[in-house]
Amino acid sequence: MTPDQRDLHLKSFRELASCESNFLETCDGGDIGSIGSPSIWLMGVEPGWSLKDQVREKEGTVEPRDIDESYSVDLQLGWPFNRTAFKLLHAIEGGDPQDYVAFAKHARPFERGSKGYFKANLFPVPFNNLDAWDEESMRYTGFESKAAYQTWVREVRFPVLLSKLELHRPKMLIATGLSHLQDFLHVTKAQQGKDITFNVNGHGKRLHVATGGLVPLVVLPHLSGGTNGLNSNEAVSQAAQVIIQTMMGKAGV
Repeated sequence: MTPDQRDLHLKSFRELASCESNFLETCDGGDIGSIGSPSIWLMGVEPGWSLKDQVREKEGTVEPRDIDESYSVDLQLGWPFNRTAFKLLHAIEGGDPQDYVAFAKHARPFERGSKGYFKANLFPVPFNNLDAWDEESMRYTGFESKAAYQTWVREVRFPVLLSKLELHRPKMLIATGLSHLQDFLHVTKAQQGKDITFNVNGHGKRLHVATGGLVPLVVLPHLSGGTNGLNSNEAVSQAAQVIIQTMMGKAGV
């Protein structure tokens, strides 16, 4: 990549990440909603980038998502994170998490043209894990470290997120990633709420709920697994009950 190409690439990335008119291009998809017809937003810390994704990139193989630009439910069902998301959304609607496939095929969460659900991330660049940073990351973003990249995103993208939340006022924001609790509180203008904990098979689960900001906020562990995450249907069901009771007006924070 020549210096001119690199400058053009960096300009493109930074405009994409910081410009309100490009916001939807940095999100996974679904129904962003409106005040008159609000949707439920699911927001992760950053897009996933699995080891399989890395292998496909090195081999020059086309990514499934590059072929399926609609972010179809069939594509999403291949990812553990999205399967758990479907279970959780179905349980919030009163269903049994184990019936998540039927729910997903009926409701079509996050799919282009669908209604009711929207999926985005705090930070727009995908990584295999939250600590990942390499030469490709530096070339793509222009930042020497992930800390510098995240500082920049907080300065330029978080105001965009906040403005979109003010404009579209989702029913609630379901966030995944307790390590970034303060970031989620910041983009929703929420004060520290309260932790709610429960146990499943001897493993503690922690959620954080806050209802004093722009929109009701619940912050969960990451949805892809882990002993303290939502790694079973029972854990998903209990988390859904917390959300119903504290975020849907059945109990206050």
